[in-house]
Amino acid sequence: FRQAGYSMPKYQIMAQGKTLFDWSILSLSGYHEQAEQYIFVVRKEDAAMDFLNKHCQNLSIKNFRIIELKSPTDGQATTAMMASEYWDKDTALLIYNIDTFVEPGELSAEHLKGDGFIPCFNAEGEHWSFVRTGPSGQAIEVREKVRISNHCTLGAYYFKSCALYEKLYTRYYKDDSHLEKGEKYVAPLYNYLISAGGEVFISEVDSKKVHILGTPEELQLFLNSYSS
Repeated sequence: FRQAGYSMPKYQIMAQGKTLFDWSILSLSGYHEQAEQYIFVVRKEDAAMDFLNKHCQNLSIKNFRIIELKSPTDGQATTAMMASEYWDKDTALLIYNIDTFVEPGELSAEHLKGDGFIPCFNAEGEHWSFVRTGPSGQAIEVREKVRISNHCTLGAYYFKSCALYEKLYTRYYKDDSHLEKGEKYVAPLYNYLISAGGEVFISEVDSKKVHILGTPEELQLFLNSYSS
């Protein structure tokens, strides 16, 4: 986005009257009543405190924390671990990215089950995480940027407890050979969970209701095609 001429952080970019932050949070409206708190992990250099306070107020998010990082982490899995300062280990954990809008009603707390749960959709390309399912419909393998199925993850990752996520992260990434392209991703933790006997389920979200906002080109497509 900076190469395309944007000067603000991605999540502060305006699109059809809302910031990408607003669109992302609207995706989670089906979880809002069950969410005990939201934890936002941001770059300190973005000076996002005022922005987040204002937009959380507009979105009726009252219980939230903000964690400012002085430098990038070695991947999303580590970034999520930064939230452990504030989470309750016994409560469920949902990790979500900042550049995907899923139309309200597609993601719901009623769908969540198992030790892990991954909402998926169908899309072209190899740049996703992919989930392969067995005859029962449960996930049996998750791969980063290797198309083992048509189930593409949309960036939402559920674990039945924060304690479970912390255990998986600590044990799996103590071995540096588990890094993929030098990064610690969330998706591979499900393979470790499955190998330990955990149950991981998926849902299939209507691809027409999923809007990827990760690049300037994807944002322009959204601007051209979506009518709220």
